[in-house]
Amino acid sequence: MLPMDGPFEIARGLQVIFGIGLVIFVHELGHYLAARLCKVRVETFSLGFGPRLLGKRIGSTYYQLAAIPLGGYCRMAGEERRADGLPPEPDELPAKSVGQRFFIYSGGVLMNVLFGLVVFTILFQVGVPFTSPIVGQTIPGGPAWRAGVPEGQEIVAVNGTPILEFEHHYTEIALGDPQRATLLMRDPHSGLQHTYEITPKLDAREGLRTIEITPDFQRDAQGRILLDVKPNSAAARAGLATGDRLLEVLDGVPGLSALDQIALQARGDQPLSLRIEGADGVRDVRVAPELGTRLNPPRVGIAQVQNQVQALRASALAPPLGLREGDELLSVNEQPILGLGDLQRALLSSSAPVRMRVRRGEREEELRGPALDRAAALALADDVAIGGRESSTELVVQPGDAAERAGLRTGDQVLRIDGTEVRGWLEIKTLVERAGRGQRPAEFRVRRAGAPDHLTIAVQPEARAIADYGLSLQQAQYLYRSDNFCAAMLFGARYSWRFLEDSWLTLKRMLTQDVSPKNVGGIISISAVSYSLTEAGWSKFFFFLCLVSINLAFINILPFPVLDGGHLFFLIIEKLKGSPVSNRVLGTSQAIGVVLLLSLMVYVTYNDLVRWVFPPR
Repeated sequence: MLPMDGPFEIARGLQVIFGIGLVIFVHELGHYLAARLCKVRVETFSLGFGPRLLGKRIGSTYYQLAAIPLGGYCRMAGEERRADGLPPEPDELPAKSVGQRFFIYSGGVLMNVLFGLVVFTILFQVGVPFTSPIVGQTIPGGPAWRAGVPEGQEIVAVNGTPILEFEHHYTEIALGDPQRATLLMRDPHSGLQHTYEITPKLDAREGLRTIEITPDFQRDAQGRILLDVKPNSAAARAGLATGDRLLEVLDGVPGLSALDQIALQARGDQPLSLRIEGADGVRDVRVAPELGTRLNPPRVGIAQVQNQVQALRASALAPPLGLREGDELLSVNEQPILGLGDLQRALLSSSAPVRMRVRRGEREEELRGPALDRAAALALADDVAIGGRESSTELVVQPGDAAERAGLRTGDQVLRIDGTEVRGWLEIKTLVERAGRGQRPAEFRVRRAGAPDHLTIAVQPEARAIADYGLSLQQAQYLYRSDNFCAAMLFGARYSWRFLEDSWLTLKRMLTQDVSPKNVGGIISISAVSYSLTEAGWSKFFFFLCLVSINLAFINILPFPVLDGGHLFFLIIEKLKGSPVSNRVLGTSQAIGVVLLLSLMVYVTYNDLVRWVFPPR
């Protein structure tokens, strides 16, 4: 999960450990200071659980660092009720009033919130880099695409809430009205604002609602994307440098985003052909990838046919053709439609009237339309969202890969793999991956047009080295900085409160099943995100630690046995009834709390493993 190759990566790993340890230390320090203020003896102050790594007794307290960095504890004298029934000593916890104990148990939460308030204030004065809330691309067929949200527009607010960075819109959409999202957008060039009403879509894989947009890239004054080039990489050796401007992807597909065009060229580890402008002026560069020691999962080199019309956007061009949602585009202007970019290529290939061959249900039909100039052709392609049909078993075979070498061809329809009947692309992926894990060939039984009988072809999955080009497109960012200390403090307080509100709304949405619990993450998620943010600088790293600290405060204040909130809940009951709850009630609730907490830890760890260690492909 976290590569540790070289001193730089080791330093980043140590930074992550420091950050997580700091948040835990702050929480336990809150309990410790509150206990000392109330003259309660602290027996053990521990960072981590399990076997002791380091420790020293100072006064009446033993301070230690334990092996399992999943939390910590501050054990106070008398915290476990006496079995002998004797009254507590004056410096033991039970000897203190309900108010004092309430303060001690809430000390960790208060300290976590205070940490967020103080550090947020400092960060907003120094400046924090945020992802610019600018729409880079609307996913074809998605809610924002259907609503006609323009690319390159700035998101000012979602449902009336100002948007500070691009990632904020995810939260506002997921936690807002599931039937309607109101986006206030601003044109960065004219300054004009416009409102869009969008119906969010439930993303089954992520378990939350979204409008399916992506962030923009960093651009110069002329709108050209800036490149980020790794030192001593293939791109650097080809003469590229960070800050070079991308003018064009040579031999690319007009109408597609720069990222999609690069992805098409990089498919099959092919060289990238780019036209860029740098310190030496405009030049064409060819970047051949370099193969590293890390391997991709075993693959055979097949892809799903992407030719079904998933959605049509309101347009003056599509209706005359008679194209409908659900149609399978077999060919356009005599060119087959198999995947990304094929529709654009086909529409631009001829100046004659448009001819489309489609499969509609069980029938094939030919659709005809007027001749289109370049602009109209690209506009039509932009208004048609194409994707894969779930039940399709037709293959696109990648040139040079194992499947082509074994004899599979584009257009083959898979009937069985290893004797198991397949009814869709997901089953093909699953069976091929199973063969790859078993380091054995996958036996394809296919139907081929023109062949008198079905064919059986064995294909050995290959674990190929990961190709590294050493370049990426810079993500659009800006530095947020408050005007003065008071403004920074006020903004930090608002941001902290807003995050607490979001945490509460997330819990409510999970209970109403509007947000899937699989979005809950644990220590692995925190470590992975922390590690990724170490490259963004200390301000962004500490910004994330503030969010973790406030989230820790929210979780601990919940009235859940074992957590601080559970202790506070019993103290409220004690205040109302005039006496503590019985040992039986307390012991039973604590036992149930431990079981539930361990179950929750197992669940979030499973989520983390799925998300970060074994992500679905």
